[in-house]
Amino acid sequence: MNRTSTHAVRFFATLVCAHVLIALPACNRDLKVESQKYLERGNHYFETGKFREAVIEYSNAAQADSRNSAAHLKLAESYLKLGRFADAYAELRRTIELDPDNSKALLDLGLIYIASRSYERVGPIANQVLGRNPDNADAHLLLSELNRAQGKLDVALQEIQKAIVLEPKEPEFYVQLGTLQGDQDHGDAAEVSLKKSLEINPKFAPAVQALASLYAHEGRWLDAELQLQRAVQLEPKRVELRDHLARFLYSQGHMIEAEQVMIQAKKDLTGEGDLYRVLGRYYNDIGEADKALAEFASISKEHPEDLKTQEDYIRLLLSHGKNDEAARLNDGILKTNPQDNGAQIIRGTLLNLQGKFSAATIILESALKDSPENAYGHYQLGLALRETGNLVRAEDEWLHAAKLAPAMTEVQLALAQAATARGDQKLLRQTAEELIRNSPGDPWGYVLRARNEAAAGQAAAAAADLRWAIEVAPQSPLGCTAMGDLLRKRGEKTEALKYYEDALLRDPNYTQALAGVAGILMLEKQNANALERVQAQAAKTPNNDSVYALLAGMQVANKDLSGAKTSLQKALQLNPANLDALVLLVKVEMARGESDNALATAYASIERNPRNVSAYFFAGTMEELRGRTPQAEDVYRRALQVDPNYAPAANNLAYLMLENGENADMAFSLAQMARQKMPDSPGAADTLAWAYYRKGLYGAAGGLLREVLEKAPDNATYEYHIGMVYEKQNNVAEARKHLQRALQINPNSLNSKEIRKILDSKS
Repeated sequence: MNRTSTHAVRFFATLVCAHVLIALPACNRDLKVESQKYLERGNHYFETGKFREAVIEYSNAAQADSRNSAAHLKLAESYLKLGRFADAYAELRRTIELDPDNSKALLDLGLIYIASRSYERVGPIANQVLGRNPDNADAHLLLSELNRAQGKLDVALQEIQKAIVLEPKEPEFYVQLGTLQGDQDHGDAAEVSLKKSLEINPKFAPAVQALASLYAHEGRWLDAELQLQRAVQLEPKRVELRDHLARFLYSQGHMIEAEQVMIQAKKDLTGEGDLYRVLGRYYNDIGEADKALAEFASISKEHPEDLKTQEDYIRLLLSHGKNDEAARLNDGILKTNPQDNGAQIIRGTLLNLQGKFSAATIILESALKDSPENAYGHYQLGLALRETGNLVRAEDEWLHAAKLAPAMTEVQLALAQAATARGDQKLLRQTAEELIRNSPGDPWGYVLRARNEAAAGQAAAAAADLRWAIEVAPQSPLGCTAMGDLLRKRGEKTEALKYYEDALLRDPNYTQALAGVAGILMLEKQNANALERVQAQAAKTPNNDSVYALLAGMQVANKDLSGAKTSLQKALQLNPANLDALVLLVKVEMARGESDNALATAYASIERNPRNVSAYFFAGTMEELRGRTPQAEDVYRRALQVDPNYAPAANNLAYLMLENGENADMAFSLAQMARQKMPDSPGAADTLAWAYYRKGLYGAAGGLLREVLEKAPDNATYEYHIGMVYEKQNNVAEARKHLQRALQINPNSLNSKEIRKILDSKS
C-alpha cells in the first residue's frame, strides 16, 4: 500500500470513529438484517433435514447478532438432531439467558437433563413452564418422559394423557403414549396409539420407529423390518435409521442384506459431512475386524485432512492389538500438531496399554481440559483411575462418557462392571439395554441382561438371553461361560461343566471358564483333579498370566506354597501389572515366613506404579504387621497425597495417630472422611468412635461402638474400646463385662496389660 492510500485509510478510520454514535444504530440494524437472512437459510436446511448445513447458517446468524435468541434456539435444535448434546446444552443455556421465559428452550433443556440422568433438575423446569401456562402440553410430555425414565409408568401415563387432552392432534404425544403402553406389555393398545400418530402425520418417522420396536419386541420380525425400511424412506439423510435397519437385519441372521444397507448408506451419504465413515463404524461394531481396518485405512488415505478419521483409525488399530502401527501413526499426527488433543488422548491410551497408568492419568486430564466432550478420553481416564485405585472418580468419568456417547460399547461395559461390583441392578439393566440397542450382534448385552434377570429371580428369562448370546456370537466363549455360571448357581453342576468346557474350546485363554471348571471340581472335593485341569490348560496357553495366577490359587488350596510362589512369579513375569497375582504373591511369601520378601514385593509395586493407592495401602498394612508404625504412617500419607479421598489409608492413618497421641483434630478429620466413604465398614466406625473417645465425647463413641459390635461381635479391639468408654462413664458392670470379653478373645493383645490393670483396680 502506498503512502496516499495509507493516509486515506487512516482518514477513513478517523471518520468512522468520529461518527460512531451516529452510525451504530444503522450498523446494528444491518447486523440484525444479516442475522435474519442467515436464520431463514438455516430454517430451509433444517426443514429439509440438512442439519449440518443448518448448523453453519444458524452459527452465522448468532455470530452476526449474538442476542438473537431464535438463532441460538434453532442452533440448539440442530445440535440435538446431530446428537451433539453438549453443544445443544450450551446453546439452550444461552437462549434462556437471552429469553428466560422461552418455554421451548426450557423444555428441550429438561430432555437433556433426563438423557444425562439429572432427574432432580427436570421437575422445576416443568413447574416453571406450567406456572406461566398451565395448558402447556409439552410440559406434561416432559413430566411423562421424566417419570418413564424413573420407572414410574403409571404417573408417566397420566402426564401424557393430560398432554393429549390439551393437544389431541400432536403425533409426538401418541408416540409417547404407545411407548409407555408397550413398556407395560399392552401391545394392542400401543399399536393403536402409534397408528393414531401416523393417521395425524403419515410421515412422522418417530412413530414408524416406535412401531418397528414394538413389532420386534413381539417377535413380528417382518413387520418390524418393513417399518424400519419405511423410516429410512421418510428420512433418508438420517444415518442412524440406516444403521438401525442394518443392525436389525444382522440380528435376524441376514448378514449380507445388512451389509448392503450400510454400503448403500455410504454411497448415498458421502458428501454429508463425515458420513463416509458409516461403513467402517458398522464393520467395527459387528466385530468384522478385518473389514473395519481395511475400510478405515482406505478412508484415511482418501481424507488425510480429517484428523478425527485418522484418530478413529488409530483407536481401531489399538483395539485389535496393532499397537506399534497405531503409535507410529499417532506420532505422525503429534509431529505436525503437537497440541492436538485427540492425539494426546491416544497417547494416554497407549500408556494405559503399557501399564503406565500414572503417566496416562496426567496426560488424559490435561487433554480433557481442552476437549471436555471427548467421550473416549473420559473412558480412558476412567481406566487409568481405576488401575490406580480411584474407583469413585473412575465411575464418574465413565458416566460422563456414557452421557456424551451412549453407544460406546467399552464405556457401557465398564459401567456394567462397576454396577455389578456395587450391586446396582438398575444401572446394570440400563447398560445392558443400551448395549443390546446399539450392538445387537454383541453377546455382552444379553449376558448382562441375563445377570440382571437372574438377580431378580427370572431364571427362564436369563437362560433365554444366554442362549441368544451364544447364537449371535457362536465363536465367543462369553455366552457359554455365562450359561455355565447360571447353571452352577442352580445346582446343575454337570451341565455347567459342559458349558465351561465348550467355552474353552472356543477360546483356550478364557480364564473365567477355566475358573468355573476348577470351582466346581473344588466344590466336589476333587482338589487334585482341579489342579491337574488347570495345569493342563497352562500347558496349552503358556503366555497367559491369568492362568498361572489361577494355578497358584489351586496350589495354595493344596498347601503347595512353593509351587504357588513359582506360578505367581511366572504370572508377574508375563504381566507385571497383574495386581491380583502381586497381592497373592505377598500373602504366599508372608505364609512362608518371608516377610522381608513380601514387603519388598509391595514396595516394588509402588515403584512400578506410583499412583496406585492400593499398593501403598498394602505396604502400609504390612509395615503395621511388622510393628514399624512410623514407616506405616509415612506410606499411608503418601497414598493420601496420590488420592486425598482414599478412605482405607485415611482410616488406618487416623487410628495410628490416635494410638500414638498425635494431632487429634487431624486424626478426627481423617476418621470422619473414612467413615463417610465406607459407611458399612466396622473398622471405619471403630476408628471414628476411638477419635470421639480421645476427644472426650463418650456418648457418641459408645453409640458407634454398639453398632460396630452388632456387625463384628467377636473382635477383641472393639470390646476393649467399648469397655474403655463404659469405664469413663463410670458404668463398672458394663466396663468389666466388655474388658473381660476382650481378654477372653485375645489374652495376648497389645492392650492386655492395660485391661488387666483396670480390672484389678475395679475388683
